[in-house]
Amino acid sequence: MRSVALGLLGLTLGCAADPVKPAAVSAPSHAIATVPAPGRPPRGALFRSDVNALIDRGFPLFLQRVDVEPRLVDGQFRGWSIVGLTPSDFWTGVDLKPGDIVTRVNDLPIERETEAFDVFESLKQSAALRVAFQRDGQSHLLEYKILDAN
Repeated sequence: MRSVALGLLGLTLGCAADPVKPAAVSAPSHAIATVPAPGRPPRGALFRSDVNALIDRGFPLFLQRVDVEPRLVDGQFRGWSIVGLTPSDFWTGVDLKPGDIVTRVNDLPIERETEAFDVFESLKQSAALRVAFQRDGQSHLLEYKILDAN
């Protein structure tokens, strides 16, 4: 089964921005101000116009790029396990890989498609995109600020 919520990660690539390095959820990293290339957001950020344009394209674009399956522990949903990310060049610069388990997006649950849809749509007004995931039993957080272009 594919998850709409993981499609949110595609937003980070449409803008070609570098993410903040993942950190323990209890102490997330923050972007370091850098001088971006012309027309590109600073490291760890996305332009709101790019985010909105990708959301307007809808879920099918994202669902073509990520293959996930539900991760259950003792019959309870724990997140979406990444099975595949294609094409690989689309995911360059995003620190996710097969085997990672995405547990929340913007601090919201993503178990049901309605929850994922709500998170997806909320990005039009959100100040950030935060993806909580687990890798090898360790919690991590990818965080991208969403900025208005100057």
